[in-house]
Amino acid sequence: MIKKILIDGSPCGKCAQAEEILKKRGFWDRIDRVVIADEADINSEGMKLAAEKNVELAPFFIIREDNGDERMYTRVFEFIKKELETDLSVNRSFDISLANEKFASLSPIEILSETQSAFGEKLSLAFSGAEDVVLIDMASKNGLPFSVFCLDTGRLHSHTYAYMDTVKNHYGINLEIFTPSPDLLEPFLKEKGMNSFYQDGHSECCGIRKVEPLGRALKGREAWATGLRRDQSPSTRGNLMYSEYDEGHLKKDGLPLVKVNPLLDWSSQQVWDYIRKNEVPYNPLHDEGYRSIGCEPCTRPSRPGEHERAARWWWEDGTIRECGLHLK
Repeated sequence: MIKKILIDGSPCGKCAQAEEILKKRGFWDRIDRVVIADEADINSEGMKLAAEKNVELAPFFIIREDNGDERMYTRVFEFIKKELETDLSVNRSFDISLANEKFASLSPIEILSETQSAFGEKLSLAFSGAEDVVLIDMASKNGLPFSVFCLDTGRLHSHTYAYMDTVKNHYGINLEIFTPSPDLLEPFLKEKGMNSFYQDGHSECCGIRKVEPLGRALKGREAWATGLRRDQSPSTRGNLMYSEYDEGHLKKDGLPLVKVNPLLDWSSQQVWDYIRKNEVPYNPLHDEGYRSIGCEPCTRPSRPGEHERAARWWWEDGTIRECGLHLK
């Protein structure tokens, strides 16, 4: 591993981050040698190697075979995936109990950083509302790999579709869009019409438009992170943990995905304080009185003194204000 020392004598932040990732993954003992590239000394061994290999990034990694063949990597996760891992699993040692114990003393951005370090690109962020874009902002600031998906139900507000493009362009991310399966949606609409949820509840429609696409969105992932908060719905989210096994979504090996909730202890006020302080883009519907935003017919602006989830499926009496994505 070639590590850089900056010209002012300070250590390279990305090099330290890569070293930490390798240690957390249990791969540090596989690094045979660390070579220093001192920017203040062009004759240092690392600077000579960088010039020889025409590399300007640090850290970088060189694999030397006994026969003299060499391979080089400038990205730590590519190096791990191609040289150090022996199976398809990005993470083999994430312990839920230990994670929850550790996460209790960490900030949301630190929880997310730990999760990104553990799972890399096989961690997916679920993007929908204000809390979710806060996580995207934090994940981007961490400088570690992650992916983002969004469930397009086909009945979102026009503002929401424009907002999806805003977030994608603002952060330069690939936003994976998952839509309802025509094999499920078309027979449902043919039998019950567009607005059956006013008569028999929202669960069947949400199951087709949200829950089934979520299963496809999480295929091939090891973990996903959500913007769930305990105070959003004390009856259904009050007992959530920072991390838990998602028994409803399994990996190829039959084990459940890990689900992480970094904003668990935050309030709505803390979310909006972060958005304003960090100039995070938000859905313009919030300025029109919407506190919780879902599909267009199923969400209305909140009334004074009303709980934020009360404006979801507002025509139902005593309903569980959940679409089914997070119910166990």
